[in-house]
Amino acid sequence: MSTVSAIELDVDLTDTRRRIVRVKERIPVGRSGTLTLLYPQWETASHAPSISAYRLAGLTLTAAGRKLPWRRNPAHPHRFDIDLPAGARHVDAQFQFLAPLGRDPSGILMDGIAGLAWNRVLLYPAGAPTQSLRVQPQVRLPPGMTAATALDGQQAGDVVRFKPVALDQLMDSPLLAARHIAVRPIPGGKAPVTARWIARDAESIAQAEDMDASLSAVVQETEAVFGPPPFARYDYLFGLDDRLPGPGGIEHASSSEVYLPNDFLANRSAALPYVDLIPHELIHAWNGAWRMPKDTQAPTPNDAFTGTLLWVYEGQTEFWSRILAARAGLRTGQDTLDALALDAAITDQRPRRQWKSLADSANDPLIQNGPPTWRDWQGREDYYVEGVLFWLDIDAQLRRCSAGAKGMDDFARLFFSTAGRATGQRHRPYTEADVVKTLNAVCAAPWGQRLRHKLDSNDDAQVLDGLRAHGWQLVFKPEPTPYFLASEAFDGVADLSWSIGLSASGSGSVKSVAWEGPAFMAGLVPGAKLVQVNGAPFSLQALRDAVAQTRFAPRVALVALIDGREVPVDIQYSGGHRYPALERLPDTPETLEALLKPRVVAKP
Repeated sequence: MSTVSAIELDVDLTDTRRRIVRVKERIPVGRSGTLTLLYPQWETASHAPSISAYRLAGLTLTAAGRKLPWRRNPAHPHRFDIDLPAGARHVDAQFQFLAPLGRDPSGILMDGIAGLAWNRVLLYPAGAPTQSLRVQPQVRLPPGMTAATALDGQQAGDVVRFKPVALDQLMDSPLLAARHIAVRPIPGGKAPVTARWIARDAESIAQAEDMDASLSAVVQETEAVFGPPPFARYDYLFGLDDRLPGPGGIEHASSSEVYLPNDFLANRSAALPYVDLIPHELIHAWNGAWRMPKDTQAPTPNDAFTGTLLWVYEGQTEFWSRILAARAGLRTGQDTLDALALDAAITDQRPRRQWKSLADSANDPLIQNGPPTWRDWQGREDYYVEGVLFWLDIDAQLRRCSAGAKGMDDFARLFFSTAGRATGQRHRPYTEADVVKTLNAVCAAPWGQRLRHKLDSNDDAQVLDGLRAHGWQLVFKPEPTPYFLASEAFDGVADLSWSIGLSASGSGSVKSVAWEGPAFMAGLVPGAKLVQVNGAPFSLQALRDAVAQTRFAPRVALVALIDGREVPVDIQYSGGHRYPALERLPDTPETLEALLKPRVVAKP
């Protein structure tokens, strides 16, 4: 159904205590008859139908002075059918979005900070692609808050009125608001980039300017890989609040949400395991927004899509986030080598590959509901971490093919180029054939066959080929690297996955058990609670000491609370502590350190 003018959307975020978002919407209609309104369901960034209509409540519709009954389609519960009265020119909708109480980016509404994902607070008429629908949005903020978003608008008091925008762009332009925002222009890019640091207290953002040089390096190093930006401007929305769903990020074409701890700016050394988020979300402007897998394109957020190329969309982005974190100086070269060691150990350990290929892991967003119990056997979105090793191998193969002259930098410059982009063109979709074509343009080889073998294989032997080709091998040492310790602290566990085969929190909660590892064979399960270690009360130090003693006595005797009962768990193991690290392969050329070196700027 075509519209005669823009949809008017008015969103009220002031009820922070009850976390109720109140919505008023005026939807133009072109004729009488049956109108179908849709509530969005699918999200590209989530790669799944991740929006639930369960949080839409209190829906009331009126037109031509009459209250209109509506009917939900039972087979498609995000569809609402309405019979329009004669002479109706618009439908007025009122409803509430009941924001979740936990750490969820779909609805951030709490004291001192608020967030708005527009795709949770609107209905739109069926029958047209969302890029052809126009919306005039405005939002009422809690008193004293300022908005941060990539949208163009003016704030007057607590109300922000935005310029009319296409519906698909609105849904891709989130808003964060807070009483304390530091706005920092980031120099060095070919298009304006702004960092907006958002917090409920002034102390959290007091050192925002200290990140200017690092962010400038990220922007310049990213452009050095991918070429001129596909955006006219870009806004980093950094939410610094331990109540927010992070550390984590959500990509958008002209902005990104990056959620970080309160003390990120004051304690950047603790961020080693997740600092990749900063380049990762920016890279998605090229890989995922501009160059978008063809099968993820959908005309509306109620049309299903698939993600067969997530090993490119997310896997290659994750690869580049490791590389660019080092090139931009967010992390040292050695810390990045240690990060790659952990990637390699995680990937090498997971027996999931015996039955479930990397290609099949791209279906995980559609088939998984919550975290898996047996992580390394079921798998979960392994195209991220395994994707790092996958593309590291492609880089090594390109170097071999070209006698060292070409690598993944050359692929990215060709594949993600904005050259020849038409005015107003938002996306340039790609297929696997396009990936193969570009690899051949860098250096001709049987790339189609190679990719399919790596993607479809159930063979563990090849997953570390890229590391070895770059002159490195995965080893295990009795002492953890500083990066590994930071990763443990970030996860809040002692990670003994490569020794007795478990990770546990300080309270004794077993977070993971390695499939068919020593703890698994002894009968331990995720979710158990450890209460004793070798006859003493549980503590992480006691557990670590017990593992160290296995060099002399091959047994760790645990008592665990499982299904409400204390049961003995005797782990047979004799290897002592084992922590992943990288070690140089003798008599092999080293090319990895060169891959991590800056291309544009000295490290800040």
